[in-house]
Amino acid sequence: MKIKEWFRKLVAGLAIGAGAAIPGVSGAAIAVIFHVYEDIIGAVNNFRKKFGWAIKVLIPILLGIVIAVVACIIIFSYAFEYLMFVLICVFAGFLIGSFPGITDEVKGEKITKKNGLLIGVGALFVIVLGVLNIVAGLNHFSVNDLFLPQPVWWLYLLLIPVGAIAAVALTVPGLSGSLILLILGFYRPLVDNVKGWASEMIKQGDFSHTGALFGVLGCFAVGCLIGVVLVSKIMNILLKKCRKETFFVIIGFIAGSILVLFANSNIVDYYQTWASPAYGDNPNVNIHPVLPMWLEIIIGVLVLALCAFLSYRLVVAQRKRAALEVKENEELPQE
Repeated sequence: MKIKEWFRKLVAGLAIGAGAAIPGVSGAAIAVIFHVYEDIIGAVNNFRKKFGWAIKVLIPILLGIVIAVVACIIIFSYAFEYLMFVLICVFAGFLIGSFPGITDEVKGEKITKKNGLLIGVGALFVIVLGVLNIVAGLNHFSVNDLFLPQPVWWLYLLLIPVGAIAAVALTVPGLSGSLILLILGFYRPLVDNVKGWASEMIKQGDFSHTGALFGVLGCFAVGCLIGVVLVSKIMNILLKKCRKETFFVIIGFIAGSILVLFANSNIVDYYQTWASPAYGDNPNVNIHPVLPMWLEIIIGVLVLALCAFLSYRLVVAQRKRAALEVKENEELPQE
């Protein structure tokens, strides 16, 4: 693999990791946008048959994902608390601007009743997840009680199926793994406790939660691995046998994800704190906006427009590159 291609996959991994860490953003959708989705599916499904090739494909992507997720856990834990609307607008802008690149996968296909229904089903599924997310959030059920002061023993076993469910969204574009974790009530407890335990080790030299840290991460990672392997095999079959239909559903997933970005339990808490600052004093709510509502909305809209423009320019550049590659292949002498 050329160095340029390696770094392209690393950047794609960084984007996928950042997207996977944001509730409402689909890491798999980002993979589609960066044209590495089918590479990932192919590598996972041929891991034993083409081990060397699969490793070369996956290493830069996985490295980028790990770097981005670690960085996002630190950054987003603060941004979600103080500047959530601006942060959501950043990712909504990138998704909106990149959407034409995703529709390129079904270019030339007519929007028939069948295709329209597939898009509608995909969008509705994600929107229903968003509604469930809000309902669960309003109930303020706290999974955090299972983590503190020390995780209960059966929490480790529970994290395996939770990780597998979240990993479904890593392999199905348009579904957000972090959004599913939010619905299940595991997103903030995982982020906050992992960050807190790691901080204890690094800053305070306190290793009392070392076992809990590696146990939680290890069990969750095992679940993710199981989910990725199983679902990637299903997606590989779907892409081979009904590619166009699959991408119409994916388009629906992504369209629904853009809406759900602005309608999940965390952002609803943020809206309520804007409307009534006293709401932020609720011990179950960890939201404290630092900007007035009108100012953050203006900044958010401007950021959304800028990110959408930059993302669309990337799509245009990718289209030109693809067209150039096709032209170069046509000019190659035929054997």
